[in-house]
Amino acid sequence: MDKYYNSDKFKQTLRTYEDSIKGNKGEFLDSEELADIAEYYHLLGRDDEAMQTVDYAISMFPGAISPLTFKARMVLITEDNPELAEELAEEIEDKTDIDYHILKAEILVATNEPEEANEYLISHFDADQDQETMEDYILSCTEMFLDYDETKFAELWLQKSELTNDEDYKEFKARILKNKGQFKESERIFNELLDDDPYSASYWDQLSQTQFLQDDIQNSITSSEYALAIDPNDYTAIFNKANGLVRLGNYKEAINYYERYKELCPKQYKSSMSVTISHLYLGLKDPVNAKKWFDIAMKETNNRDETCAFFGMALFENDYIEKAYEMLTKHLPMVDKDWSLGYAYLARCCYELGKPEQEYQRYLKIALERSVDDCREALADIYPPDMAPEDYPKLPPLPYSRNEEQKKI
Repeated sequence: MDKYYNSDKFKQTLRTYEDSIKGNKGEFLDSEELADIAEYYHLLGRDDEAMQTVDYAISMFPGAISPLTFKARMVLITEDNPELAEELAEEIEDKTDIDYHILKAEILVATNEPEEANEYLISHFDADQDQETMEDYILSCTEMFLDYDETKFAELWLQKSELTNDEDYKEFKARILKNKGQFKESERIFNELLDDDPYSASYWDQLSQTQFLQDDIQNSITSSEYALAIDPNDYTAIFNKANGLVRLGNYKEAINYYERYKELCPKQYKSSMSVTISHLYLGLKDPVNAKKWFDIAMKETNNRDETCAFFGMALFENDYIEKAYEMLTKHLPMVDKDWSLGYAYLARCCYELGKPEQEYQRYLKIALERSVDDCREALADIYPPDMAPEDYPKLPPLPYSRNEEQKKI
């Protein structure tokens, strides 16, 4: 969580607001302060209160940019509703404001049009502006693209900045390097930032993720613990520690941390966490609790087919092959056309269950179109060593004796 939300200034603003909704008179809060409170509630996973706060701000300050921008981003993230986000953007009175342009571009990115978003931002970039305004625009563009993992465009924008010693610049540079797999250099920059600001939970979170990606699991967990010492409710740190515990094979403790994460994280992540917990219970050979958490996920999800596909992959990874086959054949055809996961697992299910060669080859073809890496991971051991996945259709897989002792669930 941004350190601003732990500042005395914000805490006083929050007290003023919460006193006012209890009926106590207090000082007047402006639109930006109310938007900050809504953002704070969102970061705590209290989205209903966040929306109540921002709706109040919009009613009090029609056309004000901060609450409208926050609400538009909320409906993009939590409701996947770009049409409503666009309507809210058009209610903004000052359409010359940087945040308006960033929001318009963000809507394009959220609808899978990052190139159009980049062109839009370039068209509204004014190199004749004062240096401070221009740098604010550049770094805002960089951050928005980074938040959507559009690393190429984030890097193009950051290259325009001259503030190479600025904290934001360094952080964005480190995030870009991490996304590009340059983990050592990314780690070096985050350590440099922490030398200057050792109480930044956000930097510890980023360092933890960079260490995790290098398989430096123990140090990743240690970094997450530093973040939690600064902010015990830092759900990113809780998530990072849970991931580290999984890699160490400590599933029971990892489940405790994922449950804590679920209590704090925004609601759009809750269903996937329930599937993750279900997956871990499968690994603990506890199908009863696995089923319980899958049922919870199904109540939370906005996309039942995707949730079932994820659970099907979890079943496969824990050797519940027949049930995985059933789930994947039923739900993979129903997911979004851009969905890339699970088809290699389904092909492997066909192989292990002795399904007709034609069915295996059909799913192998789809799997290769969607993710060559998944094919390599799931199928490499049933083809000659060093054979490229693209060549798998040229040969039948190695003979397999069907296992009649498949796990049941």
